[in-house]
Amino acid sequence: MKKTIRGLILDMGGVLTLPQREDKVRELMGVMGQGGGPEPFLAAYYEKRREYDRGDLDRRAYWTGVAEALGAPPPGPAIDELARVDLESWFNMRPRMIELVRALRARSRALVLLSNIHHDGARYVRSGEGRAWSSAFDELVLSCEHRLAKPEAEIYGIAVRAANASAGECLFVDDSEANVEGARRAGLESFRFVDEADFEERLERDYALAR
Repeated sequence: MKKTIRGLILDMGGVLTLPQREDKVRELMGVMGQGGGPEPFLAAYYEKRREYDRGDLDRRAYWTGVAEALGAPPPGPAIDELARVDLESWFNMRPRMIELVRALRARSRALVLLSNIHHDGARYVRSGEGRAWSSAFDELVLSCEHRLAKPEAEIYGIAVRAANASAGECLFVDDSEANVEGARRAGLESFRFVDEADFEERLERDYALAR
């Protein structure tokens, strides 16, 4: 028997977007004067990423921290360039998922975006090019605006309230198993995103969207 879902809550990075662009990672490394393979850079990049997405660090503090972790000089005036390229590295949208989002909006009571994202990303999503697709959502729950990040239980509660449904009537889809498990602990239905075909199959097989 299909589970009735009134609130559909989707992650952004890795669900609505393709994986981070490798060419843009290399560009970030070039701006910071880093050569060699990407592994040391990415280790520094992710060391404080959660705090950045949670809104605990601004762009200057974050990128200065990346430089320190790499043993590199402070990025100074290059910070704005790093922020720009960083956005470009992530916002490589999955066209089929954007089509599905627009089609699914009419089938559920609410369509909610729940994303761990920093303030620069939040501005991009709420205006300009990002708004071209984010306007398909009824509500945007962005981590930096609440000083909470998945898989913290409280941020799922905010998304459930945004959906105007009970937790058990909400389905959350994310590419991170940790975030999926966090949603389940908070009482939501949830499954891990693999690709567009699997998403469509599981949605239609296991769930009945309702208003």
